[in-house]
Amino acid sequence: MNPARCTAAVLLALGLTACGEPAADGPEDSDQTPISCAPDCGTAFVEPGTYAAGYQVLQADTLELKAWYPTKDPATAIEYSVNLKFPMWPSNPSTIFGEAALDAPVAEDGPFPLVVLSHGFSGNPEWYRTLAEHLASHGYVVLAPEHTESDWAPDVVPSSISRPADISATIDFAEDGPLSAFIDTELVAVVGHSYGGYTALASAGAQFDLTGLAERCEAVEDEFVAGYFCAPFLEQQETLAAGLGIEVPESGLWPALGDERVDAIAALAGDAYLFGPDGLASVTVPTMALGGTQDSGTPWDWGSAMTFEHVGSSERYLVGMEGGEHFLPMADCADQPWTAGLPEFQQGYICNDPAWDKQEALDVVHHFTTAFLHASLQQDPVAVEALDPALYADIAEISYSSSDLLE
Repeated sequence: MNPARCTAAVLLALGLTACGEPAADGPEDSDQTPISCAPDCGTAFVEPGTYAAGYQVLQADTLELKAWYPTKDPATAIEYSVNLKFPMWPSNPSTIFGEAALDAPVAEDGPFPLVVLSHGFSGNPEWYRTLAEHLASHGYVVLAPEHTESDWAPDVVPSSISRPADISATIDFAEDGPLSAFIDTELVAVVGHSYGGYTALASAGAQFDLTGLAERCEAVEDEFVAGYFCAPFLEQQETLAAGLGIEVPESGLWPALGDERVDAIAALAGDAYLFGPDGLASVTVPTMALGGTQDSGTPWDWGSAMTFEHVGSSERYLVGMEGGEHFLPMADCADQPWTAGLPEFQQGYICNDPAWDKQEALDVVHHFTTAFLHASLQQDPVAVEALDPALYADIAEISYSSSDLLE
């Protein structure tokens, strides 16, 4: 093992059961001694929760939804079938291996908070099956819309409009669909990776600031950043405005695409550059930004760091995975045999992180995401304790900040 990973690996291996229940049922009554995760708060949410994960494919009008949820039925090996979207990728359908109970009944001790999971651009929800299964085991209903875009250049602008609409349609389905009796739609979070992180921010009310983007892009020398993050948006402002039914603003912020039912968001390597400091200030719900500090897909300064520094929320967290690249939240490629058919450079980029072992990376993603959701949606005291920055101050592999440190 790389010595740079040892501290994190040892931390994540310590005393996982000493924390007691991760409190899927919420905080203890006020007349009881609050449960605590001491001395292992830094690993309190690495292990699966008390439920197994159920899985169903559902239809909300024209929107396909993948659903993971708490069940009492045992989980077994499952083969998720997905249709890959990116041009010239392997033929469909493709298989992703997971662990869930297909079409199992939802556990009856809900209702459970809702997590809307937004996948990366031209991806599939099942790419994040480990995170979805983990959250379901901890008492969340996870509904993941199958966004329909394919290729970045022609699709990213219309997708920037349709994705927030998909989030709202998913929440509508949670309120009125066949799982509504099992979902507490007063507790709603959006979790997204990459352009799913953009989607989470937009769903929480972040606003486009293309004037600010143009100013930032004037100083850009990196051809990748200029080609992917500047040109597609600055050259298609009229298309974007037409999709919103407005004229192109001469300056300032564009109309928000958010949904007031969203109570918290987690942006994992999330694209924040369309909003910039002014547009991110419109986000006032609890926010977690997590990403690799050497991310080249969504550069740290244009994604996670920008989000943390500028969202208007008084409750925000930043988890930096030192040296990490873009695909840390994605399931292991060993469970995704379709990745073997990718061109060598794409396979290497998606499957092999330069600094992090995949399982250790997923442990970190699962721990912080679950703790954040428990704390922000349910005020779970164990989760609040597990988000204490002091726990991570001496771990070189993780740079962690919270709004508490800014006060």
